[in-house]
Amino acid sequence: MSRRRLFGRTAAATLTALILGFGSVSTAAAETPGTWWNDAYGMDAIHSDGWTGEGVKIAVIDKNINPDLPAFAGRNLTVDPRSLCAEHPQPTTTEVTGDSVHGTTLAAQIIGTGDGPGGIRGIAPNAEVLFYSFGTRNGEPCTASEYSDSLSAGALGVQRAIDSGAQIVTTSVVIATRPGDAEVIANAIAKGVVIISATPNPTTEKGAGKGLGGFRGVTTVSAVDRTGALQKGSDGSPFALAWTTLVAPGVDLPTVGDTDGSWAQAEIASGSSFAAPLVAGMLALVKQKYPDATGNQLIQSAIRNTGQKDHDLAFDAESGFGYGLAWPAHLLQKNPSQYPDENPLLANDYPQPSDAEIEAAVQRGSSYPPAVQIDSPAGPAAPRSGDASAPNQPADMSWLPATIVTALVIAVIAGAGIALVVVARVRRKRAGAQK
Repeated sequence: MSRRRLFGRTAAATLTALILGFGSVSTAAAETPGTWWNDAYGMDAIHSDGWTGEGVKIAVIDKNINPDLPAFAGRNLTVDPRSLCAEHPQPTTTEVTGDSVHGTTLAAQIIGTGDGPGGIRGIAPNAEVLFYSFGTRNGEPCTASEYSDSLSAGALGVQRAIDSGAQIVTTSVVIATRPGDAEVIANAIAKGVVIISATPNPTTEKGAGKGLGGFRGVTTVSAVDRTGALQKGSDGSPFALAWTTLVAPGVDLPTVGDTDGSWAQAEIASGSSFAAPLVAGMLALVKQKYPDATGNQLIQSAIRNTGQKDHDLAFDAESGFGYGLAWPAHLLQKNPSQYPDENPLLANDYPQPSDAEIEAAVQRGSSYPPAVQIDSPAGPAAPRSGDASAPNQPADMSWLPATIVTALVIAVIAGAGIALVVVARVRRKRAGAQK
C-alpha cells in the first residue's frame, strides 16, 4: 500500500461532494475519510436491516496484527498462535511496523468498531475473523513453518483456514508459490471455500507474480477510488490487470496505525489490499442472509450482480474491471441458490489446480499432505459454467463514468508451510489507551 500520514480526522476536507458512480457524500463522511465507501454503499442501512455477517467465518491471511486495539474491542477475532513463517514465530505484536499496520488495518476493514484513529468501521462487523499471521515486521522473506519443501506460507494459511471451518478466505499478500500450493487450492475448491486474493499494486516488486491469484477458482480483486476509477500507475495511466475478477474500494483509505511508529495516528493509503477484505465481507453478508447458498454460488452471484443495477454477465479484461464493481446492496437482493453450484472461475486458462487434483481432493477429503494419491479420469471435476468464460464484449458498466480505467494493489512476501495445532481464541476487550 502507498501511504501518506493522516493527522486525526481533518484530512478529509479534500473529499469531493459528489462521488461519481457511487452517490453523494454526507457531512459525516467529510470528517472521516475512511467512511466514503461506507456511505457510498449505504452500509448503515444494510447493517440496520440485520446483515452484519453474523455466523460466518472469514479467514484473513496477512503479515501481522495487533489485536489489542479499540478497533477490535468486543469483536469476534481469533488469532492463530502458530506463525506461518518459521523465522518469525510471533503472530501478534504491539510494535508499530509496516506489516502490523497492514494486517491490523485489513482485519478492521471487516470487523472494525470505528474507534481509534482512522475510524474504520467493518463491512461485516459481526462476522468471525480467523487471522493467520506471517509474523513479519517489514516484509521479510520467510520459510513456511511446516511443509516448506512443498507449500508457501500463504497456502499453509489457506489449509489452516480450511481445517478451522472458514467459509471465506482473503489474503492481500503476494507470495512466491510452491509446488504443493495447487493441492491446497484444490482442497478449498473441493470443500466449497471461497478464496479471495488481492491483485498486485503498481508498487509491488516486479517478478512477484500473481501469488494465490494465479490459480484456477480464486477470486482476484483490484481497487477503485471514490470516483469509481482504478488506481493509477506511476505514469498516471490506469493500472489495469486483465486477470482481475472484481473491483472494490481501495484508494485513499485510512490505516490503523502510523508506520512512523504510533498506534495513535493514522495514515491515508491506497491498494488492492483494502479491496479484497471488503469483497470477503460482502460475501459474508450474503452468506448470512442466504445460509443455504454454497461457496460456488456466492462466487456466481458476485460476478453476476456487480454495480447497482441488473445486467447481463460480461467480463471486460481490457479495462481491468473484470466482471465489475462489487456492490453489497445488489448482492443482497439476489438469492445465490438460483445459480449453478459450480465455481465459474475454473473456466480460466490457468493450468492449476487441474481437474484431476480437484477430483482427488473431493474423494480423499481436504487434508494436506494428501494421504492417498488418486488417479482420476480425464475430464472436469465439476461442470464449468459457460457463462463464466470471458466474452469479447465489454461488461455493462453504464453505471460508471465512461473515463474509468485503472487497477491497483498489494504487498510482497515469500514463504511456505503448514501446521496442525489448536487455534487459540483471542477476544479482546476495549483498551483504555492504544498501545
